[in-house]
Amino acid sequence: MAGALGLASCENYLEEVQSKTQIQAENLSTVAELDILMTGAYAGIARNIAFGGNALIIGETFGDLVGVNNVNYRNNPGRSSRVYTYTHREEDYGFQAEFLQWSTFGLNNANNVLEILRRNQVQTPGETDPRRDIAQQRGRLEGEARFIRAMCVFEQLRLIAYPWGHTPDNNHPGPIAASQSLSTFADLAFPRPSVRVAYDSVLTDLRRAEQLLPENYDPARHLPDYQPRANKYAALALMARVYFQQDNVDSCLAVCNRLLGSGTSNRFPLVAGNQMLSGLFQRTAITPSTNSANRSEVIFELVNVVSRNVQTTNAANLRTHYVLQTAYTPAQLGNVNTLTAGPNLRMSQRFKTLANFDRTRDLRYRTLIDTASAATAATLWNSPNRLWFTRKWGSLGTTSPGVVQGVNTNVVLYRSAEFLLMRAEMRARKNDFAGATTDLNTVRTRAGLPALNTASVVLLDEIRTEMVRELFTEGQRIHDLKRRREAVDPADRATSPAGADCAAGNCQPVPWNSRLTVFLIPQTFLDRNPLAVQND
Repeated sequence: MAGALGLASCENYLEEVQSKTQIQAENLSTVAELDILMTGAYAGIARNIAFGGNALIIGETFGDLVGVNNVNYRNNPGRSSRVYTYTHREEDYGFQAEFLQWSTFGLNNANNVLEILRRNQVQTPGETDPRRDIAQQRGRLEGEARFIRAMCVFEQLRLIAYPWGHTPDNNHPGPIAASQSLSTFADLAFPRPSVRVAYDSVLTDLRRAEQLLPENYDPARHLPDYQPRANKYAALALMARVYFQQDNVDSCLAVCNRLLGSGTSNRFPLVAGNQMLSGLFQRTAITPSTNSANRSEVIFELVNVVSRNVQTTNAANLRTHYVLQTAYTPAQLGNVNTLTAGPNLRMSQRFKTLANFDRTRDLRYRTLIDTASAATAATLWNSPNRLWFTRKWGSLGTTSPGVVQGVNTNVVLYRSAEFLLMRAEMRARKNDFAGATTDLNTVRTRAGLPALNTASVVLLDEIRTEMVRELFTEGQRIHDLKRRREAVDPADRATSPAGADCAAGNCQPVPWNSRLTVFLIPQTFLDRNPLAVQND
């Protein structure tokens, strides 16, 4: 159902949507066809230029934890390199346009499902199989569609709207997402909702999704198409992120408790420290814990179903940006600032400082980061000449790698370690220092570090340091800085030749609500929608 679109433009997008909308609206009549439509929505957002790639990369390239590795990436600017150098704002067919194209495709499919359900178009009188009975499946399908819609609108908010708190009433322009399905260009006649209205709509969808979605896939109750998709807990995880982005302490804490379980429990137990690479980032296809009562740390992932949704992989963009495929020669490493081969990005010097790893014990440093590339074997761990590459999105391999090198694997979007740290911060800010320390230590001890008996005065700093260590290159960095209203440090940008990588920001910290970290609305959209306004 996802189809392949040629260009990231409104014209191509709407032509694709129009053909599918006509077929679906006129002929769809069964639960199985509704499930196919939902599979199309997931396949759209899971593409490696949508949630399966671009959204993850944008969240880091705007931030301070990665730096340019391959100078061709800087010297031939395009797409994400312009994000890194803050010269992206005039781009119409680039990194954000690809994301908007496919997130809107998923959103449109979700809106189609909701409209079909509202019209009671699917009728299944006399159906004895509960999996094919619309009365039995209506709530689950509505919950999934609301989850997808909330996911797409929320990510649009984070990328193309000024952040929550930019204006006192949050009445500044929000996403370009439509609340109904689009079939023709005539449908593009709606204003951008305010950030406040958009956040309210996202939370309304997620509250309904939490109520309607089952806790897990049940083969006796659901068709197989549902297995790799979202359940109640995926909706709760996204809801927690939404409240976290608003810095709403009470609501975020309450939702984290519903997600993880209250007290010291964790409904989604962390994988063993020595299995993080295989158990989290090299999962492939449907596993025993995929949307199952047999839960693991993974709450929601973009599942690569072999031969069906080949775009649900971390192949192209994530691998190109992060994965060292061929070992560097000594000659290449003689000047690491002139590398013309290898991935686009590496971990920055600032990341090394902020993470401050215990390199003898921390299993994240030892297993999730490739530190082998250095000018000499004696090069110090924190030298700019010792290169650090994330292994979360693949490992050193050939140019035609298999599953073990991180290609055709699932892309984990929500995992419980993130929400334990989120809850730890919320608990600390509510003066529940014991609860906060318990959550923090759950993540620390899994990584091989000793438990802390942290004094309240430094607890928040410890939690935020742990977030850097745990969540690097998972797409959250810039959004967390905006939430905390903390300026983006220029990091390694200032060390580029003549400061080229930070010229747009004068090599100074970039304010949390700077126009440099907010995309412009694609001009093609504005040309078709006279009611929409541009960001300043």
